[in-house]
Amino acid sequence: MHAQEIVTLGPAATEAGFYADKNIFPCRWRTKKRNIRITAIKDAEVERTTRALSRALDKYPAELLEKNLKKVYALATMSFYGLEYGGTYHKGKVYITNNGVENGYTDTFIEGTFHHEFSSILLKRYKRFFDKKAWIASNPDDFEYGDGGLAALHTSNTSLQLDSALCNAGFLNQYSMASVEEDFNCFAESLFVSDEGFWDAWKANEAVKKKTDIIIRFYQHLSPIFTLEYFQQQP
Repeated sequence: MHAQEIVTLGPAATEAGFYADKNIFPCRWRTKKRNIRITAIKDAEVERTTRALSRALDKYPAELLEKNLKKVYALATMSFYGLEYGGTYHKGKVYITNNGVENGYTDTFIEGTFHHEFSSILLKRYKRFFDKKAWIASNPDDFEYGDGGLAALHTSNTSLQLDSALCNAGFLNQYSMASVEEDFNCFAESLFVSDEGFWDAWKANEAVKKKTDIIIRFYQHLSPIFTLEYFQQQP
């Protein structure tokens, strides 16, 4: 398989593009200020990326994907405003990166990035099902979120590594403190990937349990298959 190819993945036969073309981004993004820089995924990485994305999409009902996901694009690298991005989204499109296992782009990273970005699409389209008030109430009384993911990328607060100290306060990692949306994204990613470390944090921290309950209730509005047991049983 070559990086120029388009393949179909998952239960809804979603198109995935493996090529570098700035036209894959919305017109209003293609400005001098945003300074888009992308590189094509290596041919040798296309097959592995396809497998990881297939595993990710298979965790959603076909109807949910058909309604909310238009296309997935896979690149090697992607930067905006001079800052490297692991993934992003726009309306029904998800953009992910894979620059090789040797650079940290594992199968889990690829799959997790998809869940992370797709959860934003769902959150924006179905925000009426998200109990934002209860989510914020789960945080420490004196806590205030940052100025969003882009602002966080300008600092060193971008780690997606599970942080046990932060879990005590209900946050999974540094990046989750950037905004409510990023916090939501990190929980969605952890639920769908079903990382053992996440479930250890869930058992040990009441605030993590509260947010997990809130996000599962959100996903159950989208499909009844999304139960606690469903997420706990994911491979």
